[in-house]
Amino acid sequence: MKVVWIASYPKSGNTWMRFLLHHYLFGEPRNSIELNRRIPDLHRPAGRIDTSQARVLVKTHFPLHEGLPYLALTDRAIHIQRHPKDVLLSGMNYARLESGRGPDAAAYVRRFIEAGGDPSWIEMGFGKWATHTESWRTTDRFPVHSVHYESLRADTPGVFRGVLEFLGETVDEARLARAVELSDFERMRDIERKEKARGGESLFRGGRESLERGALFMNKGATGQSLAHIGPGLDEEFDSAFAKVITKFA
Repeated sequence: MKVVWIASYPKSGNTWMRFLLHHYLFGEPRNSIELNRRIPDLHRPAGRIDTSQARVLVKTHFPLHEGLPYLALTDRAIHIQRHPKDVLLSGMNYARLESGRGPDAAAYVRRFIEAGGDPSWIEMGFGKWATHTESWRTTDRFPVHSVHYESLRADTPGVFRGVLEFLGETVDEARLARAVELSDFERMRDIERKEKARGGESLFRGGRESLERGALFMNKGATGQSLAHIGPGLDEEFDSAFAKVITKFA
């Protein structure tokens, strides 16, 4: 078995990439759990890896390190990088989704800045945004295809075509276009709404209660956002703290 990682810091487009790949490689999933079985999430019990396959694509938020499961079986990796300011804002939405009562926004921003990432994610072993990104972007252990989330949003067909070529797939333009269409954000949000309305098992966090509050796991997918609406000076504090690492991995 060969493992192909779909690696990213949390809230950086990993689920979107898995939808794109599932639609292209396996067809339209009947539900999010089917997606998670075909392209499992290392961090969820329902995402157990089928070791009988010749190649398996696996999601992870872990940095690349010696203790990474299945490391010896790794063939290659797709690394998705999103601007840490957009990651922060998406993480704040996720906190509201999980608890129903989001954190104090300004306090959350400052904790993220001081820690170099969401402290709860760091505690879970995902590391700081900078160290996580560096671990995947600078390795020479195996080939890594770097995807910028912003580029994927701006030119989904073009960037996804590069991902398929990296995987050694023959690119069928009709299938590619269909995969992009079916993985549109509003379509993914519709799947989430339907699953949460029905109840039961779902890939999407939050359950029916989050749907009633209007909070969705598949958020806006926005790029180039500002912290100005949270408080004065936060953009400047953030930019000062992250300027060097953002430039390094631009």
